[in-house]
Amino acid sequence: MIEELRRWGVAEANRYAVRGSDRGGHALERARDMAPGTRERALQKLAGRDGTSRRRRMAQSVGIESMRLLPMWAADPVRFSDDGDKPRDIAETAVDMGIPDDLLWVASALASMRRQFPIRAEVCRTEFTVSASRRIKAKMVQEGYGGRFTERQYRTELEKGIEWFRASRHLAA
Repeated sequence: MIEELRRWGVAEANRYAVRGSDRGGHALERARDMAPGTRERALQKLAGRDGTSRRRRMAQSVGIESMRLLPMWAADPVRFSDDGDKPRDIAETAVDMGIPDDLLWVASALASMRRQFPIRAEVCRTEFTVSASRRIKAKMVQEGYGGRFTERQYRTELEKGIEWFRASRHLAA
């Protein structure tokens, strides 16, 4: 049964497979697309985005011939969205690989345990999904719990949790 719990932990920890984008190459090569190159090219790229053309149109619509540019304080604010860059594809996509059918009883038993004994369930989930020492796992549970939680308490809760899994497995069978 412990082997099944370990298999469930591996399946749960690696449940969401990340598929990277097809873009290859070095990060600096991709950064070259973003960089304007020279100061002059950067200013050319930003020309027309400072709102002067809009303020000129607003001044023409006012009807005062001597006014060529509406003052900044008189212009209506426009919501800004940073759309000056080319659209990019999504860098990575998470795909739910699921849990093997023969291990679904573990997820069900853990959900049942979580309703009655949330700390015990967190200890069991941490034990089988995290690869670290028991001291670090106990600290992780303590951070999630918010109270004081020792290694001894971790071991005790883990033993009780494994007994819960044994009883749940016999009930499911």
